[in-house]
Amino acid sequence: MRAELPTSLAEWEEALTRRFLTAAGEGVGPIRSFDISPETLAMAGGSDAFAGAQAVSSFKKALLTNKWTLYSALEDGSFNRKLAPDCPGCFAYLALTIFVDSQRDGDGASDQFRPKLASFLGVDRSFSKLTGIATMWRSLRDWLLRQVKAGKPFRRLVLPDDDGWNQIGHTVRLSFPSRRDRTFLGHFFDQHAGIAADEKALLATLRNLVDRSNASKGLHDAFDEFYAAYQSEQRTLAEHRFWKFVLSVADARNVEMSSDVALEVYPDEDGLLHFKIDVANKSDRASVHSTLQSAVAAVGRLGPSNLRKVTEAGYIVFKRVGTSRWSAVPRFSDCRGEVKVGLSNRLRSAVGTKLGRLRLSGDWSLTNDPVSIARAEDALRRLLAKGELQLAISGVTLTGGVRTDHHWLGRRSVLPRIETDLGLPTIVAEGDNHASALGCKEIEPNLYAIRSRGPVAGVFELRSSASTGARLHFVADAFVHDGQRPANLVDAPEWNDTVRMLSRTAEPPQGWDTVPEALDDLLEAIYAGGRRGWSEADLIPLLERVLPGEISPWDFLRSLQDATVLTPLLRARHRGRTWILGHVALVPLRSRAQDLILVDGSVPALQRRDFEQAVKALGGRTFRRMALPWSIPLTGATGVAIEKLQERLGWLTKSPTMPGRRAAAFDDDKQRRLEAYRREYVWSWDAGRFTFDGSPSRVCLTRWVHLGERDHDVYVVSGAGPERMFVSRCGAIAEAHMQAGRAMYRFEADRLVRIGRDGYLPDRIAHWLRYENLANPQLLPSGGYGYQASRDQATTVARLLPRAIDAGVTLPASWDAVASARRSGFAERLIFTGGRIVSGRAPLDPTQWSNA
Repeated sequence: MRAELPTSLAEWEEALTRRFLTAAGEGVGPIRSFDISPETLAMAGGSDAFAGAQAVSSFKKALLTNKWTLYSALEDGSFNRKLAPDCPGCFAYLALTIFVDSQRDGDGASDQFRPKLASFLGVDRSFSKLTGIATMWRSLRDWLLRQVKAGKPFRRLVLPDDDGWNQIGHTVRLSFPSRRDRTFLGHFFDQHAGIAADEKALLATLRNLVDRSNASKGLHDAFDEFYAAYQSEQRTLAEHRFWKFVLSVADARNVEMSSDVALEVYPDEDGLLHFKIDVANKSDRASVHSTLQSAVAAVGRLGPSNLRKVTEAGYIVFKRVGTSRWSAVPRFSDCRGEVKVGLSNRLRSAVGTKLGRLRLSGDWSLTNDPVSIARAEDALRRLLAKGELQLAISGVTLTGGVRTDHHWLGRRSVLPRIETDLGLPTIVAEGDNHASALGCKEIEPNLYAIRSRGPVAGVFELRSSASTGARLHFVADAFVHDGQRPANLVDAPEWNDTVRMLSRTAEPPQGWDTVPEALDDLLEAIYAGGRRGWSEADLIPLLERVLPGEISPWDFLRSLQDATVLTPLLRARHRGRTWILGHVALVPLRSRAQDLILVDGSVPALQRRDFEQAVKALGGRTFRRMALPWSIPLTGATGVAIEKLQERLGWLTKSPTMPGRRAAAFDDDKQRRLEAYRREYVWSWDAGRFTFDGSPSRVCLTRWVHLGERDHDVYVVSGAGPERMFVSRCGAIAEAHMQAGRAMYRFEADRLVRIGRDGYLPDRIAHWLRYENLANPQLLPSGGYGYQASRDQATTVARLLPRAIDAGVTLPASWDAVASARRSGFAERLIFTGGRIVSGRAPLDPTQWSNA
């Protein structure tokens, strides 16, 4: 805050223009009214709201420095257009008229505008002629229009319908809210306790009182405009000036208004359902629950909301919002195709089998499979007759996009979507912005996608109606983050025996492969939104939106970990994982022919360009390898000293590691107790994944969930030896396969390919294979998962994970082959191949190798 308030008229003109007329000030979109009070004057002057009295005194003193200039402006419309740079020159005078009108308590003789103006200024003047005020309002309107057309960040002014006003008519109608408006609404809340919980009743009651009150003309106009939109079934009105006024008075009087609550259900990698609650404009009240019963109880504790009747009606309708995600909606008309329905315990027996199989979720149930809207309406006919859930007033919402600092990432694949019931939005570039043209297309009821021919950068104005608007800042590339690790996170290692890698790598590629646009956009979005880490509830929807249907988002997420782009950490004293960005580092490696540098971590476009330019300047050559269309690209350089590159870029250096000799070097959790847990899922050896029932086997792998949802899930392996408990899902699955003697991966044609539908190599093993082969894991077209590997590497992995890896036939050493041939009287033919002597009885082609 500023140490001193403005003192001169020019300083006040500049401060008020910045606060009330620019798009970076009080709001975005056309100006329809002004709230100029002691508090807002203080904030415009750069001070705190409590300095209102000092601000009013300073403003008044500046106005009266030259009384005749003031009188000339108010009475004749004459003012200095060059009073302050980039300012209209008349706004300080107009702000005076708004302030005076806002301080009126009624329409009595002493509260008339002219006596009130003279009293405030402390002058003996009748002000019978004030035609200059109307002249200045029109001048301000025209000046702002010219600034907007010139591309400057100003807002347009919408003057009230001109009924022949020549003096103070514009001021009286642009002054909102006034002091008497706040008094009126404050008394209304005092006399109608609890009415704020029902927006429909609140507005109906207000309608009967506004016309009979002494409220300002500005309040009458604002309410009439808002109520007409509300009656036409519009609900995205939270940015309307009247509703913002209601919320400000309610907040000042500690009146609890109805909240806009979103309830979403989504599965994790095992199909276990999670229920996420978000409250509009209150991120601190978001929560995630493991049962529908727990989520409904949390909704009830939030107080009045659009979903409050859920606890009373006993049912919730969910519409599809993603591949496997569903969101609660208040009415069937918001849905298309199929829905899911949640039922309370008392309604489950009443509805019976009308909705098909039900899945228990605490005391509530959820339909196991989607059902048609007609079937759901028929099953709930009696309940629907009592009225659907209430629609809450909400704002025009941008969803599904990614923020980088205070800007939206403008990559085409991840542009935000617009939720509004105000009709097709328009997006207009500000001024001379040469950005790509943006259009909107409705993809679901009241949901619009932004369309662009290329990446978007610049400032745009989103216009959803004549009375609402928003300013959108887009950047084509993510800003570079500070690299700080979020607090309250715990490392979750999967392998605890590593040594420094000294072996040679494969030869680096020669070219710079092109990355498909959608994949490049997705990697940039992951970096942009990962400054403080990603929750799976936020990250998986982003992956589902961009990835094709045949690619599992969970496999892709694991490939990001295996490629060092993301690292999962456990949330301390909370359930779930947070995925943080891998730190950018330079890794020195050596092939048989040359030294090379590999880049680890999450590298955004701006840093990637720095890397390319630095390598080129130092005389080196960059490379980038794309194994498959949706595999993470691998980046590095040759012909450059790592010390010079590190000095040029300021990046960390990192020594490569590989797993040690100890087999099954998992981190288990021997001290964990399961009294506060319930068994949720069992591994099915037939299906190759977790299911409700599992399949008969001497080795059992189960997933346990904390009853209070306050600790991490535990995976228990039992049956073939001592019971082992893991927090690491990857380690538990690998251990279970080892104990059961069931192969998880098989060596095929220079890579280890997953046999079942789930399971990965521990991260340290995956990183070693990445370093030695200069290849990231591969997301296979069939939905499988694979690691580039040689036969010797496959044999090493099989030794580290005994009985869980099918490495094919292991060829005997050369001397063993010679000894065997001698014993056979050289009936066995000796062959030199692959740098060794083998028996002619050994399979030579990989397709001939046994899978035993």
